[in-house]
Amino acid sequence: MEHQTGTGTTTEVVSRANAVLGGLDESLWAARSDTDLIGTVEELEALRSHLTAIESSVLAEIEARGTAKHTLAWGSTADWFTHTAGTHRAEGCRTVRQARVLTTERTATHAALTAGTVSPDAARVIVDAVERLPLDPALRARGEAFLLAEAGRLDATELAKAARHLADVVDPDRAGRRAEQELEREDRAAHHGRFLSIAVDGAGGVRVRGRGTVEDAATIKAALLPLTKPAPTTAAETCAEQGDPRDHGARLWDALVEISRHALATDLPPDSHGARPRLAVTTDLDTLTGRLRDRLPVTDDGLELTPATVRRLACDADLIPIVLGTRSEVLDVGRRQRLVTPALWRALVCRDRHCAFPGCTRPPVMGHAHHIVHWSQGGATSLRNLVLLCGHHHRTLHHTPWEVRIRAADGRPEFRPPPKAGHPPRWIRGRPRRE
Repeated sequence: MEHQTGTGTTTEVVSRANAVLGGLDESLWAARSDTDLIGTVEELEALRSHLTAIESSVLAEIEARGTAKHTLAWGSTADWFTHTAGTHRAEGCRTVRQARVLTTERTATHAALTAGTVSPDAARVIVDAVERLPLDPALRARGEAFLLAEAGRLDATELAKAARHLADVVDPDRAGRRAEQELEREDRAAHHGRFLSIAVDGAGGVRVRGRGTVEDAATIKAALLPLTKPAPTTAAETCAEQGDPRDHGARLWDALVEISRHALATDLPPDSHGARPRLAVTTDLDTLTGRLRDRLPVTDDGLELTPATVRRLACDADLIPIVLGTRSEVLDVGRRQRLVTPALWRALVCRDRHCAFPGCTRPPVMGHAHHIVHWSQGGATSLRNLVLLCGHHHRTLHHTPWEVRIRAADGRPEFRPPPKAGHPPRWIRGRPRRE
């Protein structure tokens, strides 16, 4: 029997809601304002989260009753839902399992879904991450609260990175050794399974496939990425510069070909930020001496390496010590010579880690050192007057009302967006997902 609500059965309520949205099917989106388009997407995403919360509640009840098995003769609720949703079997099983967890154990995440403040993908990340924690309910509640707060400013990819360090946040005494062991095991497996193949694809080209360790990838990308900078083209008929028509994948392929030709002709690789390209890793002294901390070593393009890998690399590396204060501000950069651009660049990377613009995580190898007070206006080339920005956000700072400054309290950059009606501008670091 259908459950009755004040306006009909729940099925009828959902059907009417779907019909109301049908009124948008023929909308002429080209005639809508930018504000309306952006607001529509934001409200649709909030609606998608709310629908996921409702679906989780319904699926959990169907699972608890055994309706799919006893009434519809399916082997399981997951089998029935996979068929009904037309999704992958693994995804159907995961959805049903997480629906049960959301409605019984992760009720705070379920409430955030209902409110539309957490996306369905972020909710999945939170549920999976908390399930990997020890069974202590209080510890799991702290982990859930931490990730919910992070989900307000991170997308699911970045949230998953934060979730990998969740144990370090809520259970630091047990997390370090276990994390290092797991990473080393994965690194060994990737090394043993390494391969590269270049096969003719039967259509006039070749197909390249391969697998290796994160260390291998970091080395390859350190060599290739400096050569992937977009190169403007000139139209013959107008002599005007146009943007590079190649996408990132095409530029990466061209870089591979170029560096191969370069290797055949000379042993001098191209320059990058005033220095020969090399694998650069930011880590801490405790990692090098065998004591893992809550932040794994990371390369300039965002890859995380195992502590054992970094200790191995350090045996044959130039080490540039950088002294940090209690708030992670850069206090001093060790150097083998007078402070020059490469050393200052390393200090900038250590401080900002990636493009510092709120919401952007493009790696340093794709970045520029932006003068906050322009050089032409007397600005110094010093860490207190520099911020790491990708090319797009470098142009944004130069050509839009966005502003940047270094906060005196911790020596790190923060940004102020253009003013909006009813929203006075404020200085920010993390960008809220709903603006």
